[in-house]
This record gives sequence, structure tokens and C-alpha cells, in this order.
Amino acid sequence: MHEVEHNVEALVLAAGEGSRLRAYTRQKVLQPIAKIPLLGRILWGLKEAGVKKVFVVVGYEEDSIREEIGEGYRGLEISYVTARDWERGNLYSFMAAKGIFKKEFLLCMGDHIFDPQLVKSLMNANLEDVLVLATDNKCYSHDDTKVLERDGRILNIGKKVDSWNCVDTGFFLCSPRMFDYGAKAMETGASELVDCVRLVASNGSARVVDITGKRWVDVDTRSDVRRARKLVAEHSQKRRGPSDFVAH
Repeated sequence: MHEVEHNVEALVLAAGEGSRLRAYTRQKVLQPIAKIPLLGRILWGLKEAGVKKVFVVVGYEEDSIREEIGEGYRGLEISYVTARDWERGNLYSFMAAKGIFKKEFLLCMGDHIFDPQLVKSLMNANLEDVLVLATDNKCYSHDDTKVLERDGRILNIGKKVDSWNCVDTGFFLCSPRMFDYGAKAMETGASELVDCVRLVASNGSARVVDITGKRWVDVDTRSDVRRARKLVAEHSQKRRGPSDFVAH
């Protein structure tokens, strides 16, 4: 198996407003999950997976994020990228990082907490084409983005697809060529990252790695926050060792 060097850099999209949590928190990615900001949980997980440098795309309430997280959170080297058009969709947030990466990089959302083993599986995937998406055979919510894959290649992806056999976890290993597809997708009027992934898939250049069994939570609602806290508590009680995504 091809192994990515563990100095791989990561891109975290944290520019959105998180409207479904606005009644409870001013900035979604700063919502405490067991006393640690959601974005802090993500950064901690990336560090545990071996990542050393992270680029965080910010937009809504970006000053609050910069002040809370800083540029050296948990020993990580953190740089911020401002997405001027973040309100238009997360594809615009992604494209704000165009030109930064010269080699393959990790891409994750700013509202997903996870077991570092998930990211490690992705880092060790064979990036033959443009992207590898971590997928889960279990669907946790009707809001999950559905994926139809066959023989390891993505055939279709979206929230409303007629046929699917796994879900999008929001974690990718990408080639810098992903930005070329992002530009092409925007030319067609697309505004969401999933539209870019679908375009890559239509060219046969999007693959998957199955991470079923490795824990992750997409935090969109209050019930998701409760589920995330429960997950953190369960893992903390187990004290499985330093690879656990909860800091002991």
C-alpha cells in the first residue's frame, strides 16, 4: 500500500454560518464539545493523525475564530485563509485556498469530529486520481450526503440520489488538481463542493476508501451536539491510549 508522508498538510473549511445552531451559539465551529471548541476537536484529531500544518478557511465571524484558536493550537502550525464569498456556498470557501497546495492534501469540514484512525486510513490511501473520499456504509442522518460507488470509484454523489450504497463522511485526500475541477464547476454555476466532486467523478477520477466502524459525527443540530458529547464521553471513559481522538 502506498503511504502518504505524515507531513501531509490539511485544509479545514470553517467559513460557514451554521444557521441551524445560531439560536445556541454565535459561531458554530466554536461550539463547545465537552469544553473544547468544535474546531479545536477537529484540529486535535488532525494532530493525533500526524498532521503538523493546517490551513483553516474562515469567513463568518472569522475574527472570533482567529482569536479563540490562534496560530499554534495544540502545537499545530495554523494559517488562515479568508473566503470573501463564503455565503455563496462551500465550493467558494474551498476555492479560496487555490494555489496553496503543491502536493496531495487532506480536506475536511469544520464541523466533523472524528477518530484519528479515520484520517490515517485516508492518508494511507492510494491517490491515483484527483480525490479519495472516506465513506461509511452506515447512514446516520437523512441529511447525510449519499454516495454510489462501484469497484472503489464514485459513480454518483448527492443528498438526493436514486441509488446509493454508502455516505460521504466529509474527509478527502486530494490532488491540487481538485482546484481545476472546482473552477470548472463554478463556471457552470455550481456553488457546493459536492458539485465539484460529482464533476471529478464524471471523469472517473474520484475514488473511495471505506472507513466503516471508525467513529465520526457531523455536527449540524443540537441533537448532533448531544451525540458528539456522548461520543467524546464514551471514548474518554475507555482511555484507549494516545491515538484516541479525545485528549485524556
